[in-house]
Amino acid sequence: MSVLLIPEHPHFEDESEQVVWEALRSQLRDGDVLLHGVRFTDPTHGEVEIDLLILMPDCGAAVIEVKGGHVTFTQGEWRQSDASGSRQIHPVTQARNGVYALKRYLEAQPNWSRGALRAGWLLAFPYLTVTGAMGPEARRDLILGREDLPEAAAITYDRLWSPEFQTPLPADGWVEAALDLLLGAPDSEREILARTEARLRHSDELAATQANLLRIVRNNPRIEITGSAGTGKTWLAIEQARRWAQMGERVCFVSYGRGVAEMARRATEALPSSQQPAYVGTFHQLGYQWGVHPGPAEPNDFWTAEAPARMTEAARTLQPSSRFTAFVIDEAQDFADSWWTALLASAASDSFRLACFRDDEQSVFSDRKGRPDLPMTPLVLDENLRNAKQIVDTFRPLLTSPVTAMGGDGFPVQYVPCEPDDDIGNANVISMADTMVMSLHDHGGWLPEHIALLTTKHRHPEQLLQAEDKVAYWNGLWSDHTVFYSTVSGFKGLERPVVVLAVNGFHDGIDPRSVLYAGMSRARDLLVVVGAREELTMILTPKMMRRLERGIIDHR
Repeated sequence: MSVLLIPEHPHFEDESEQVVWEALRSQLRDGDVLLHGVRFTDPTHGEVEIDLLILMPDCGAAVIEVKGGHVTFTQGEWRQSDASGSRQIHPVTQARNGVYALKRYLEAQPNWSRGALRAGWLLAFPYLTVTGAMGPEARRDLILGREDLPEAAAITYDRLWSPEFQTPLPADGWVEAALDLLLGAPDSEREILARTEARLRHSDELAATQANLLRIVRNNPRIEITGSAGTGKTWLAIEQARRWAQMGERVCFVSYGRGVAEMARRATEALPSSQQPAYVGTFHQLGYQWGVHPGPAEPNDFWTAEAPARMTEAARTLQPSSRFTAFVIDEAQDFADSWWTALLASAASDSFRLACFRDDEQSVFSDRKGRPDLPMTPLVLDENLRNAKQIVDTFRPLLTSPVTAMGGDGFPVQYVPCEPDDDIGNANVISMADTMVMSLHDHGGWLPEHIALLTTKHRHPEQLLQAEDKVAYWNGLWSDHTVFYSTVSGFKGLERPVVVLAVNGFHDGIDPRSVLYAGMSRARDLLVVVGAREELTMILTPKMMRRLERGIIDHR
Protein backbone atom coordinates (compact mmCIF):
# COMPACT_ATOMS: atom_id res chain seq x y z
CA MET A 1 0.00 0.00 0.00
CA SER A 2 1.19 3.57 -0.62
CA VAL A 3 -0.10 7.13 -0.47
CA LEU A 4 -3.13 7.51 -2.75
CA LEU A 5 -2.99 10.70 -4.85
CA ILE A 6 -6.23 11.98 -6.43
CA PRO A 7 -5.72 12.96 -9.15
CA GLU A 8 -2.36 11.33 -9.64
CA HIS A 9 -1.12 14.26 -11.75
CA PRO A 10 -3.08 17.40 -10.74
CA HIS A 11 -3.12 20.54 -12.86
CA PHE A 12 -2.25 23.42 -10.51
CA GLU A 13 -3.45 26.90 -11.39
CA ASP A 14 -1.47 28.23 -8.44
CA GLU A 15 2.15 27.21 -7.86
CA SER A 16 1.70 27.55 -4.10
CA GLU A 17 -0.74 24.60 -4.10
CA GLN A 18 1.85 22.50 -5.91
CA VAL A 19 4.52 23.38 -3.33
CA VAL A 20 2.32 22.18 -0.46
CA TRP A 21 1.14 19.12 -2.45
CA GLU A 22 4.70 18.00 -3.15
CA ALA A 23 5.68 18.46 0.50
CA LEU A 24 2.75 16.36 1.70
CA ARG A 25 3.05 13.58 -0.89
CA SER A 26 6.63 12.90 0.20
CA GLN A 27 5.68 12.70 3.88
CA LEU A 28 2.28 11.02 4.10
CA ARG A 29 2.08 7.39 5.19
CA ASP A 30 0.89 4.29 3.41
CA GLY A 31 -2.90 4.30 3.40
CA ASP A 32 -3.23 8.08 3.63
CA VAL A 33 -5.08 9.87 0.81
CA LEU A 34 -4.24 13.29 -0.66
CA LEU A 35 -6.86 14.98 -2.87
CA HIS A 36 -6.68 18.23 -4.84
CA GLY A 37 -9.54 20.55 -5.86
CA VAL A 38 -12.50 18.85 -4.14
CA ARG A 39 -15.73 20.73 -4.87
CA PHE A 40 -19.16 20.77 -3.22
CA THR A 41 -22.44 22.51 -3.87
CA ASP A 42 -23.34 23.16 -0.25
CA PRO A 43 -26.91 24.17 0.74
CA THR A 44 -25.54 26.70 3.24
CA HIS A 45 -22.32 28.01 1.70
CA GLY A 46 -23.00 27.52 -2.00
CA GLU A 47 -20.04 26.56 -4.20
CA VAL A 48 -17.20 25.36 -1.96
CA GLU A 49 -13.77 24.23 -3.14
CA ILE A 50 -11.18 22.53 -0.95
CA ASP A 51 -7.62 23.20 -2.15
CA LEU A 52 -6.12 20.09 -0.50
CA LEU A 53 -7.89 17.37 1.47
CA ILE A 54 -6.07 14.71 3.50
CA LEU A 55 -7.79 11.54 4.69
CA MET A 56 -5.87 9.73 7.46
CA PRO A 57 -7.59 6.43 8.32
CA ASP A 58 -6.48 6.47 11.97
CA CYS A 59 -7.25 10.09 12.84
CA GLY A 60 -9.66 11.84 10.42
CA ALA A 61 -9.81 14.37 7.60
CA ALA A 62 -7.92 17.63 7.23
CA VAL A 63 -8.96 20.51 4.96
CA ILE A 64 -6.02 22.72 3.92
CA GLU A 65 -6.60 26.18 2.46
CA VAL A 66 -3.53 27.35 0.52
CA LYS A 67 -2.63 30.99 -0.15
CA GLY A 68 0.45 32.03 -2.09
CA GLY A 69 2.26 35.36 -2.19
CA HIS A 70 2.61 37.53 0.90
CA VAL A 71 -0.24 37.09 3.39
CA THR A 72 -1.00 39.52 6.22
CA PHE A 73 -3.61 39.96 8.93
CA THR A 74 -3.89 43.57 10.07
CA GLN A 75 -6.72 45.56 11.62
CA GLY A 76 -8.94 42.50 11.41
CA GLU A 77 -8.47 42.03 7.67
CA TRP A 78 -6.67 39.33 5.69
CA ARG A 79 -4.81 40.49 2.57
CA GLN A 80 -2.77 38.70 -0.08
CA SER A 81 -0.15 40.49 -2.19
CA ASP A 82 1.64 39.14 -5.25
CA ALA A 83 2.73 40.22 -8.72
CA SER A 84 -0.90 40.88 -9.75
CA GLY A 85 -1.59 43.26 -6.85
CA SER A 86 -3.13 43.24 -3.39
CA ARG A 87 -6.57 41.87 -2.50
CA GLN A 88 -8.68 41.00 0.51
CA ILE A 89 -8.98 37.28 1.23
CA HIS A 90 -10.89 35.10 3.70
CA PRO A 91 -8.76 31.99 4.31
CA VAL A 92 -10.22 31.00 7.68
CA THR A 93 -13.79 31.27 6.39
CA GLN A 94 -12.90 29.23 3.30
CA ALA A 95 -11.16 26.53 5.35
CA ARG A 96 -13.96 26.31 7.90
CA ASN A 97 -16.64 26.20 5.18
CA GLY A 98 -14.70 23.39 3.54
CA VAL A 99 -14.89 21.34 6.73
CA TYR A 100 -18.59 22.05 7.16
CA ALA A 101 -19.36 21.17 3.53
CA LEU A 102 -17.36 17.92 3.74
CA LYS A 103 -19.10 16.79 6.94
CA ARG A 104 -22.54 17.90 5.79
CA TYR A 105 -22.20 16.11 2.45
CA LEU A 106 -20.89 12.77 3.75
CA GLU A 107 -23.05 12.53 6.85
CA ALA A 108 -26.23 13.32 4.86
CA GLN A 109 -25.75 10.46 2.39
CA PRO A 110 -28.14 7.54 2.96
CA ASN A 111 -25.36 5.01 2.38
CA TRP A 112 -22.94 6.64 4.84
CA SER A 113 -23.09 4.54 8.01
CA ARG A 114 -19.79 5.47 9.69
CA GLY A 115 -21.13 8.13 12.04
CA ALA A 116 -19.89 11.69 12.46
CA LEU A 117 -16.68 12.59 10.62
CA ARG A 118 -13.75 13.91 12.62
CA ALA A 119 -12.38 16.74 10.51
CA GLY A 120 -10.33 19.88 11.03
CA TRP A 121 -8.71 22.63 8.99
CA LEU A 122 -5.31 24.19 8.48
CA LEU A 123 -4.00 27.20 6.58
CA ALA A 124 -0.92 26.87 4.37
CA PHE A 125 1.19 29.93 3.45
CA PRO A 126 4.19 28.28 1.76
CA TYR A 127 6.01 31.55 0.93
CA LEU A 128 5.54 33.16 4.35
CA THR A 129 7.70 32.84 7.45
CA VAL A 130 5.16 32.62 10.26
CA THR A 131 6.32 33.89 13.65
CA GLY A 132 3.11 33.58 15.65
CA ALA A 133 -0.68 33.58 15.60
CA MET A 134 -2.35 35.60 12.85
CA GLY A 135 -5.46 36.87 14.59
CA PRO A 136 -7.83 35.25 17.09
CA GLU A 137 -8.95 32.47 14.74
CA ALA A 138 -5.61 31.54 13.18
CA ARG A 139 -3.52 30.17 16.03
CA ARG A 140 0.07 29.34 15.23
CA ASP A 141 -0.61 25.60 15.35
CA LEU A 142 -3.25 26.03 12.61
CA ILE A 143 -0.79 27.51 10.09
CA LEU A 144 1.72 25.77 7.84
CA GLY A 145 4.33 28.38 7.01
CA ARG A 146 7.46 28.10 4.89
CA GLU A 147 9.45 26.64 7.78
CA ASP A 148 6.73 24.06 8.55
CA LEU A 149 6.62 22.37 5.14
CA PRO A 150 9.25 19.69 5.99
CA GLU A 151 6.92 18.53 8.82
CA ALA A 152 3.58 19.30 7.17
CA ALA A 153 2.18 15.76 7.40
CA ALA A 154 3.22 15.35 11.05
CA ILE A 155 1.66 18.72 11.94
CA THR A 156 -1.56 17.64 10.21
CA TYR A 157 -1.52 14.36 12.15
CA ASP A 158 -1.02 16.18 15.47
CA ARG A 159 -3.79 18.63 14.59
CA LEU A 160 -6.33 15.82 14.09
CA TRP A 161 -5.33 14.23 17.39
CA SER A 162 -5.81 17.51 19.24
CA PRO A 163 -7.87 17.16 22.47
CA GLU A 164 -10.26 19.81 21.15
CA PHE A 165 -11.73 17.20 18.82
CA GLN A 166 -14.41 15.38 20.79
CA THR A 167 -15.76 13.49 17.78
CA PRO A 168 -14.68 9.83 17.84
CA LEU A 169 -13.08 8.26 14.81
CA PRO A 170 -15.53 6.98 12.18
CA ALA A 171 -16.04 3.24 11.85
CA ASP A 172 -13.52 1.11 9.95
CA GLY A 173 -13.63 1.55 6.19
CA TRP A 174 -14.65 5.20 6.40
CA VAL A 175 -11.93 6.35 3.98
CA GLU A 176 -13.07 3.94 1.25
CA ALA A 177 -16.71 4.91 1.86
CA ALA A 178 -15.83 8.62 1.71
CA LEU A 179 -13.94 8.17 -1.55
CA ASP A 180 -16.86 6.29 -3.11
CA LEU A 181 -19.11 9.24 -2.26
CA LEU A 182 -16.60 11.94 -3.24
CA LEU A 183 -15.42 10.34 -6.47
CA GLY A 184 -18.39 8.18 -7.42
CA ALA A 185 -18.24 4.42 -7.34
CA PRO A 186 -18.34 2.81 -10.79
CA ASP A 187 -21.90 2.21 -11.91
CA SER A 188 -23.02 -1.12 -13.21
CA GLU A 189 -24.54 -1.38 -16.67
CA ARG A 190 -27.98 -1.81 -15.10
CA GLU A 191 -27.52 1.28 -12.89
CA ILE A 192 -26.36 3.35 -15.84
CA LEU A 193 -29.37 2.30 -17.90
CA ALA A 194 -31.72 3.14 -15.05
CA ARG A 195 -30.17 6.58 -14.52
CA THR A 196 -30.12 7.53 -18.19
CA GLU A 197 -33.67 6.29 -18.77
CA ALA A 198 -34.95 8.19 -15.74
CA ARG A 199 -33.30 11.40 -16.91
CA LEU A 200 -34.63 10.92 -20.44
CA ARG A 201 -38.17 10.47 -19.13
CA HIS A 202 -37.74 13.61 -17.06
CA SER A 203 -36.48 15.55 -20.11
CA ASP A 204 -39.35 14.29 -22.27
CA GLU A 205 -41.86 15.37 -19.64
CA LEU A 206 -40.31 18.84 -19.48
CA ALA A 207 -40.29 19.12 -23.29
CA ALA A 208 -43.96 18.12 -23.45
CA THR A 209 -44.91 20.95 -21.11
CA GLN A 210 -43.31 23.41 -23.54
CA ALA A 211 -46.04 22.58 -26.03
CA ASN A 212 -48.04 25.15 -24.09
CA LEU A 213 -45.93 27.79 -25.83
CA LEU A 214 -47.33 26.71 -29.18
CA ARG A 215 -50.83 26.94 -27.82
CA ILE A 216 -50.17 30.48 -26.61
CA VAL A 217 -48.95 31.64 -30.05
CA ARG A 218 -51.34 29.51 -32.10
CA ASN A 219 -52.93 32.61 -33.66
CA ASN A 220 -49.56 34.00 -34.77
CA PRO A 221 -48.88 32.78 -38.31
CA ARG A 222 -45.15 33.54 -38.17
CA ILE A 223 -43.02 32.81 -35.13
CA GLU A 224 -39.31 32.68 -34.39
CA ILE A 225 -38.17 30.57 -31.45
CA THR A 226 -34.60 30.94 -30.21
CA GLY A 227 -32.87 28.95 -27.53
CA SER A 228 -29.57 27.34 -26.69
CA ALA A 229 -28.84 23.64 -27.04
CA GLY A 230 -31.06 21.31 -25.06
CA THR A 231 -34.01 23.70 -24.74
CA GLY A 232 -36.30 21.48 -26.82
CA LYS A 233 -36.33 23.41 -30.11
CA THR A 234 -36.38 20.36 -32.40
CA TRP A 235 -39.08 18.70 -30.30
CA LEU A 236 -41.17 21.86 -30.59
CA ALA A 237 -40.46 22.15 -34.32
CA ILE A 238 -41.78 18.62 -34.93
CA GLU A 239 -44.78 19.30 -32.71
CA GLN A 240 -45.54 22.54 -34.56
CA ALA A 241 -45.39 20.70 -37.90
CA ARG A 242 -47.78 18.06 -36.54
CA ARG A 243 -50.26 20.65 -35.27
CA TRP A 244 -50.31 22.62 -38.50
CA ALA A 245 -50.73 19.42 -40.55
CA GLN A 246 -53.63 18.45 -38.30
CA MET A 247 -55.20 21.85 -39.04
CA GLY A 248 -55.14 20.99 -42.75
CA GLU A 249 -51.98 22.87 -43.71
CA ARG A 250 -49.59 21.37 -46.25
CA VAL A 251 -46.39 21.55 -44.18
CA CYS A 252 -42.79 21.67 -45.38
CA PHE A 253 -40.36 20.69 -42.57
CA VAL A 254 -36.78 21.62 -43.44
CA SER A 255 -33.59 21.35 -41.38
CA TYR A 256 -30.02 22.17 -42.26
CA GLY A 257 -28.56 18.85 -41.12
CA ARG A 258 -29.48 15.47 -42.51
CA GLY A 259 -29.39 13.87 -39.07
CA VAL A 260 -32.13 16.12 -37.71
CA ALA A 261 -34.14 15.65 -40.89
CA GLU A 262 -33.88 11.87 -40.48
CA MET A 263 -34.92 12.12 -36.84
CA ALA A 264 -37.94 14.26 -37.78
CA ARG A 265 -38.86 11.82 -40.54
CA ARG A 266 -38.80 8.90 -38.11
CA ALA A 267 -40.86 10.85 -35.57
CA THR A 268 -43.54 11.92 -38.05
CA GLU A 269 -43.91 8.77 -40.13
CA ALA A 270 -45.46 7.04 -37.12
CA LEU A 271 -48.19 9.72 -36.89
CA PRO A 272 -51.62 9.39 -38.49
CA SER A 273 -51.47 10.56 -42.11
CA SER A 274 -53.58 13.62 -41.26
CA GLN A 275 -50.79 14.83 -38.92
CA GLN A 276 -47.81 14.18 -41.17
CA PRO A 277 -45.93 17.00 -42.94
CA ALA A 278 -46.00 16.88 -46.73
CA TYR A 279 -42.21 17.14 -46.86
CA VAL A 280 -39.51 16.34 -44.30
CA GLY A 281 -35.86 16.73 -45.25
CA THR A 282 -32.97 19.12 -45.87
CA PHE A 283 -32.84 22.05 -48.26
CA HIS A 284 -30.47 20.06 -50.45
CA GLN A 285 -32.85 17.09 -50.58
CA LEU A 286 -35.66 19.45 -51.57
CA GLY A 287 -33.49 20.65 -54.45
CA TYR A 288 -33.00 17.09 -55.65
CA GLN A 289 -36.75 16.53 -55.41
CA TRP A 290 -37.27 19.55 -57.68
CA GLY A 291 -34.67 18.29 -60.15
CA VAL A 292 -31.84 20.60 -59.02
CA HIS A 293 -28.56 18.90 -58.18
CA PRO A 294 -24.87 19.60 -58.80
CA GLY A 295 -23.09 18.18 -61.80
CA PRO A 296 -19.57 16.76 -61.66
CA ALA A 297 -17.99 20.10 -62.59
CA GLU A 298 -20.08 22.35 -60.33
CA PRO A 299 -18.14 24.76 -58.02
CA ASN A 300 -18.03 24.30 -54.24
CA ASP A 301 -20.50 27.16 -53.73
CA PHE A 302 -23.16 25.51 -55.90
CA TRP A 303 -25.71 25.26 -53.07
CA THR A 304 -25.40 28.90 -52.05
CA ALA A 305 -24.89 30.47 -55.49
CA GLU A 306 -26.35 28.50 -58.41
CA ALA A 307 -28.80 26.12 -56.74
CA PRO A 308 -31.07 28.69 -55.02
CA ALA A 309 -31.78 30.50 -58.30
CA ARG A 310 -32.54 27.23 -60.09
CA MET A 311 -34.70 26.05 -57.19
CA THR A 312 -36.63 29.33 -57.27
CA GLU A 313 -37.46 28.79 -60.93
CA ALA A 314 -38.43 25.18 -60.25
CA ALA A 315 -40.67 26.22 -57.34
CA ARG A 316 -42.55 28.68 -59.50
CA THR A 317 -43.58 25.86 -61.85
CA LEU A 318 -44.99 23.63 -59.10
CA GLN A 319 -48.60 22.56 -59.39
CA PRO A 320 -50.96 24.02 -56.75
CA SER A 321 -51.30 20.59 -55.15
CA SER A 322 -47.53 20.45 -54.65
CA ARG A 323 -47.20 23.85 -53.01
CA PHE A 324 -46.94 24.44 -49.27
CA THR A 325 -49.10 26.50 -46.94
CA ALA A 326 -46.79 26.24 -43.89
CA PHE A 327 -43.05 26.00 -43.33
CA VAL A 328 -41.21 24.77 -40.23
CA ILE A 329 -37.46 25.47 -40.31
CA ASP A 330 -35.15 23.87 -37.76
CA GLU A 331 -31.48 24.89 -37.39
CA ALA A 332 -32.44 28.13 -39.16
CA GLN A 333 -29.23 29.86 -38.05
CA ASP A 334 -27.34 27.86 -40.72
CA PHE A 335 -29.66 28.70 -43.60
CA ALA A 336 -28.01 30.72 -46.37
CA ASP A 337 -29.70 34.02 -47.09
CA SER A 338 -30.32 32.91 -50.69
CA TRP A 339 -32.25 29.84 -49.55
CA TRP A 340 -35.26 31.75 -48.24
CA THR A 341 -36.28 33.06 -51.65
CA ALA A 342 -36.13 29.56 -53.16
CA LEU A 343 -37.97 27.96 -50.25
CA LEU A 344 -40.78 30.51 -49.96
CA ALA A 345 -41.29 30.53 -53.75
CA SER A 346 -43.05 27.20 -53.19
CA ALA A 347 -45.74 28.82 -50.98
CA ALA A 348 -49.32 28.44 -52.16
CA SER A 349 -50.04 32.08 -51.30
CA ASP A 350 -48.62 35.07 -49.43
CA SER A 351 -50.52 34.05 -46.28
CA PHE A 352 -48.31 31.03 -45.57
CA ARG A 353 -47.42 30.09 -41.99
CA LEU A 354 -43.77 30.08 -40.91
CA ALA A 355 -42.01 28.86 -37.76
CA CYS A 356 -38.23 29.23 -37.45
CA PHE A 357 -36.20 27.56 -34.71
CA ARG A 358 -32.63 28.80 -34.22
CA ASP A 359 -29.60 28.95 -31.92
CA ASP A 360 -27.18 31.61 -33.11
CA GLU A 361 -24.54 30.31 -30.66
CA GLN A 362 -24.30 27.19 -32.87
CA SER A 363 -24.02 29.06 -36.16
CA VAL A 364 -21.61 27.15 -38.38
CA PHE A 365 -21.36 29.92 -40.96
CA SER A 366 -20.47 33.39 -39.70
CA ASP A 367 -21.60 35.00 -42.97
CA ARG A 368 -25.23 33.78 -42.75
CA LYS A 369 -27.92 35.64 -40.85
CA GLY A 370 -30.30 32.67 -41.10
CA ARG A 371 -33.63 34.52 -41.10
CA PRO A 372 -36.08 35.73 -43.76
CA ASP A 373 -36.91 39.40 -44.16
CA LEU A 374 -40.35 38.98 -42.66
CA PRO A 375 -41.93 40.23 -39.41
CA MET A 376 -42.07 37.37 -36.91
CA THR A 377 -43.25 36.97 -33.32
CA PRO A 378 -40.19 36.17 -31.16
CA LEU A 379 -40.11 33.58 -28.37
CA VAL A 380 -37.07 32.72 -26.22
CA LEU A 381 -36.38 29.35 -24.56
CA ASP A 382 -34.00 29.67 -21.59
CA GLU A 383 -34.37 26.34 -19.79
CA ASN A 384 -32.10 23.45 -20.76
CA LEU A 385 -34.18 20.28 -20.58
CA ARG A 386 -31.81 17.73 -22.12
CA ASN A 387 -28.26 18.01 -20.79
CA ALA A 388 -27.16 16.92 -17.34
CA LYS A 389 -26.29 19.80 -15.02
CA GLN A 390 -22.58 18.95 -15.13
CA ILE A 391 -22.56 19.32 -18.93
CA VAL A 392 -24.51 22.59 -18.90
CA ASP A 393 -22.11 24.01 -16.32
CA THR A 394 -19.20 23.11 -18.61
CA PHE A 395 -20.46 24.84 -21.77
CA ARG A 396 -22.38 27.65 -20.01
CA PRO A 397 -19.44 30.13 -20.21
CA LEU A 398 -19.54 29.80 -24.03
CA LEU A 399 -23.07 31.25 -24.12
CA THR A 400 -23.98 34.92 -24.33
CA SER A 401 -27.48 34.39 -22.89
CA PRO A 402 -28.33 32.81 -19.52
CA VAL A 403 -29.73 29.29 -19.38
CA THR A 404 -31.16 27.31 -16.47
CA ALA A 405 -30.24 23.62 -16.17
CA MET A 406 -33.43 21.61 -15.62
CA GLY A 407 -32.29 18.17 -16.78
CA GLY A 408 -30.99 16.89 -13.44
CA ASP A 409 -27.66 15.32 -12.47
CA GLY A 410 -25.59 13.18 -14.80
CA PHE A 411 -21.96 12.11 -14.53
CA PRO A 412 -18.88 14.28 -13.93
CA VAL A 413 -17.40 15.69 -17.14
CA GLN A 414 -14.09 14.02 -18.03
CA TYR A 415 -11.09 15.54 -19.77
CA VAL A 416 -8.28 13.55 -21.40
CA PRO A 417 -5.25 15.72 -22.29
CA CYS A 418 -3.24 14.78 -25.38
CA GLU A 419 0.08 15.86 -26.75
CA PRO A 420 -0.16 18.31 -29.69
CA ASP A 421 0.03 16.58 -33.04
CA ASP A 422 1.08 18.06 -36.38
CA ASP A 423 -0.53 15.20 -38.28
CA ILE A 424 -3.31 16.46 -40.57
CA GLY A 425 -5.89 14.28 -38.84
CA ASN A 426 -4.44 14.77 -35.35
CA ALA A 427 -3.82 11.06 -34.85
CA ASN A 428 -2.95 11.44 -31.15
CA VAL A 429 -6.39 12.83 -30.37
CA ILE A 430 -8.21 10.22 -32.47
CA SER A 431 -6.25 7.38 -30.90
CA MET A 432 -6.97 8.60 -27.38
CA ALA A 433 -10.64 9.13 -28.21
CA ASP A 434 -10.82 5.53 -29.44
CA THR A 435 -9.21 4.40 -26.18
CA MET A 436 -11.86 6.26 -24.20
CA VAL A 437 -14.66 4.69 -26.23
CA MET A 438 -13.28 1.22 -25.48
CA SER A 439 -12.86 2.07 -21.81
CA LEU A 440 -16.42 3.37 -21.51
CA HIS A 441 -17.71 0.21 -23.15
CA ASP A 442 -15.42 -2.37 -21.52
CA HIS A 443 -15.14 -0.90 -18.02
CA GLY A 444 -17.62 1.94 -17.67
CA GLY A 445 -20.87 0.03 -18.14
CA TRP A 446 -21.97 1.95 -21.25
CA LEU A 447 -23.38 0.16 -24.29
CA PRO A 448 -22.11 0.98 -27.80
CA GLU A 449 -25.42 2.58 -28.76
CA HIS A 450 -25.03 5.01 -25.85
CA ILE A 451 -21.87 6.53 -27.34
CA ALA A 452 -21.13 9.02 -30.12
CA LEU A 453 -17.56 9.97 -31.03
CA LEU A 454 -17.56 13.46 -32.53
CA THR A 455 -14.63 15.22 -34.19
CA THR A 456 -14.25 18.98 -34.52
CA LYS A 457 -12.58 18.98 -37.94
CA HIS A 458 -11.43 15.92 -39.89
CA ARG A 459 -13.76 12.95 -39.91
CA HIS A 460 -12.89 9.83 -37.95
CA PRO A 461 -11.63 6.98 -40.18
CA GLU A 462 -14.60 4.88 -39.10
CA GLN A 463 -16.99 7.60 -40.27
CA LEU A 464 -15.28 7.69 -43.66
CA LEU A 465 -15.99 3.98 -44.04
CA GLN A 466 -19.58 4.12 -42.78
CA ALA A 467 -20.59 7.22 -44.74
CA GLU A 468 -20.09 5.55 -48.13
CA ASP A 469 -23.72 4.40 -47.80
CA LYS A 470 -25.46 7.51 -46.45
CA VAL A 471 -28.78 5.79 -45.78
CA ALA A 472 -27.14 2.99 -43.78
CA TYR A 473 -24.91 5.52 -42.05
CA TRP A 474 -27.79 7.57 -40.65
CA ASN A 475 -29.77 4.44 -39.83
CA GLY A 476 -26.80 3.55 -37.64
CA LEU A 477 -27.60 6.46 -35.36
CA TRP A 478 -30.61 4.50 -34.13
CA SER A 479 -28.86 1.12 -34.22
CA ASP A 480 -28.94 -1.10 -31.18
CA HIS A 481 -25.33 -2.17 -31.40
CA THR A 482 -22.92 0.50 -32.68
CA VAL A 483 -20.96 3.55 -31.63
CA PHE A 484 -21.87 6.46 -33.91
CA TYR A 485 -19.09 8.50 -35.55
CA SER A 486 -19.67 12.02 -36.84
CA THR A 487 -18.29 15.51 -37.05
CA VAL A 488 -19.78 18.09 -34.69
CA SER A 489 -21.40 19.95 -37.58
CA GLY A 490 -23.01 16.75 -38.85
CA PHE A 491 -24.38 15.88 -35.40
CA LYS A 492 -25.96 19.24 -34.61
CA GLY A 493 -29.48 18.88 -33.29
CA LEU A 494 -28.85 15.24 -32.33
CA GLU A 495 -27.84 13.61 -29.06
CA ARG A 496 -26.61 10.48 -27.35
CA PRO A 497 -26.20 9.69 -23.65
CA VAL A 498 -22.40 9.80 -24.01
CA VAL A 499 -20.32 12.00 -26.29
CA VAL A 500 -16.56 11.62 -26.67
CA LEU A 501 -15.55 14.95 -28.20
CA ALA A 502 -12.24 14.64 -30.08
CA VAL A 503 -10.82 18.15 -30.54
CA ASN A 504 -8.75 17.55 -33.68
CA GLY A 505 -8.61 21.08 -35.09
CA PHE A 506 -11.03 23.56 -36.64
CA HIS A 507 -11.85 24.60 -40.18
CA ASP A 508 -10.87 28.09 -41.31
CA GLY A 509 -13.64 30.66 -40.99
CA ILE A 510 -15.44 28.67 -38.26
CA ASP A 511 -15.62 29.96 -34.69
CA PRO A 512 -13.94 27.28 -32.50
CA ARG A 513 -16.04 28.31 -29.48
CA SER A 514 -19.25 27.60 -31.41
CA VAL A 515 -17.91 24.20 -32.45
CA LEU A 516 -16.95 23.25 -28.88
CA TYR A 517 -20.31 24.44 -27.57
CA ALA A 518 -22.19 22.48 -30.23
CA GLY A 519 -20.12 19.36 -29.57
CA MET A 520 -20.33 19.48 -25.77
CA SER A 521 -24.08 20.02 -25.83
CA ARG A 522 -24.72 16.82 -27.84
CA ALA A 523 -24.11 14.73 -24.68
CA ARG A 524 -27.11 14.02 -22.47
CA ASP A 525 -25.50 12.28 -19.50
CA LEU A 526 -21.70 12.07 -19.85
CA LEU A 527 -19.26 14.29 -21.74
CA VAL A 528 -15.64 13.26 -22.37
CA VAL A 529 -13.38 15.90 -23.97
CA VAL A 530 -10.16 14.70 -25.62
CA GLY A 531 -7.68 17.27 -26.87
CA ALA A 532 -4.39 19.10 -26.46
CA ARG A 533 -4.34 21.49 -23.53
CA GLU A 534 -2.43 24.04 -25.62
CA GLU A 535 -5.21 24.20 -28.21
CA LEU A 536 -8.06 24.34 -25.71
CA THR A 537 -6.34 27.04 -23.65
CA MET A 538 -6.30 29.33 -26.69
CA ILE A 539 -10.10 28.98 -27.04
CA LEU A 540 -11.53 28.59 -23.56
CA THR A 541 -11.40 31.05 -20.68
CA PRO A 542 -9.17 30.23 -17.68
CA LYS A 543 -12.30 29.52 -15.65
CA MET A 544 -13.54 27.02 -18.23
CA MET A 545 -10.15 25.30 -18.35
CA ARG A 546 -10.05 25.00 -14.56
CA ARG A 547 -13.53 23.50 -14.57
CA LEU A 548 -12.63 21.10 -17.38
CA GLU A 549 -9.35 20.04 -15.80
CA ARG A 550 -11.04 19.00 -12.57
CA GLY A 551 -12.18 15.97 -14.56
CA ILE A 552 -8.77 14.98 -15.94
CA ILE A 553 -8.44 11.30 -16.80
CA ASP A 554 -4.78 10.34 -17.16
CA HIS A 555 -4.10 7.61 -19.75
CA ARG A 556 -0.39 8.15 -20.11
